[in-house]
Amino acid sequence: MAFILDSAERAERLRGQGARVVFLTGSEISLFTSGFLPGDSLEERLGLMAEPRGCAPRSPDCTPASTPSSPGPSTAVRERFGAPVSYASLPFEGVDWAPFDVIATDAGYRDAATAPGFREGLRAQTSQSKPFAVTEFGCTTHRGAADLGGRGDSIVEWDEHARPRLTAAVIRDEEEQAGYVRELLDIYDEEGTDAAFVNTFARRDLPTSSEPERDFDTAGFGIVKILEYGRTGTTYPGLPWEPKAAFHALAEYGRARAAATEERTMT
Repeated sequence: MAFILDSAERAERLRGQGARVVFLTGSEISLFTSGFLPGDSLEERLGLMAEPRGCAPRSPDCTPASTPSSPGPSTAVRERFGAPVSYASLPFEGVDWAPFDVIATDAGYRDAATAPGFREGLRAQTSQSKPFAVTEFGCTTHRGAADLGGRGDSIVEWDEHARPRLTAAVIRDEEEQAGYVRELLDIYDEEGTDAAFVNTFARRDLPTSSEPERDFDTAGFGIVKILEYGRTGTTYPGLPWEPKAAFHALAEYGRARAAATEERTMT
C-alpha cells in the first residue's frame, strides 16, 4: 500500500507538469503477489495457468479471497491523484469495477482457442458504462505464434543462470507478428475499445542472432529486435536494436489514425 500511494503522488506530479496519466493500482497481482492463489512462487502460480481448463475452474481456491482491486487502494489513491484510476486485470480475478474509472484487462491476446468468441468477449466489456482498455496484447516472432497468442514465448526456457534456450525449432516470421498486431488493432477499433497497449517495445533479455538456434527474439513479443552484444543498428545508428515489421505496422496504424482524426477535426 505504501508503494501504491508513493506511486500515486509521483503520478500526480507528472500530471501537474502537463502529462496525461491514468493510474493503475496494480497489474495481475493475484499472480505476482503471494496469498491470492495457491502456490508459494510465481512459477507455481503460473503452472495453474498452463492447465488445460485454466485457473478459475480448477478449484474455489483460485478465486482471490480479497481482490487486489478492492475499493481500499482506489479510494486512498484518489486522495493523492486527480485523474482516472484503474487496475490491469486477469479474467478470473472477479474485479468489482465500481470504484474505478476504466475497465482494463491484460487478457487482450487472441489465440486459436479464444478466436471464435474473441469479438463477443470484447463486446461484453465495451458495452458497459465505462471506458475499456486492453492493457496488454501482442504476438511473438515465429511462424504459428498467432495461434499461441500470449503463450508465444513458451518456446524458450531459462537455466539456473537466467540464460535462455529455445526448446523448439521455429521459423522466424516478422510478418506474422505484424499481421497479428495490426488485425487486433482493427478489431479493437471496430468493437469500441478505448485504448490498447502492445506488448512490448523490446525484450532485451532475448537478443536476435543469425544462428537460428540462438535467435531468441523469435520467442520475444518486442516490436524491435535486440542485436547481439556489441552490435548497433543502422536504422537508428548507435542504438542496440532494429525495428521489426510490427514496429512499422504500428507506426503506419498510428499515422492513419492521426490523419483520420485531423480530417474529422477539419470537417
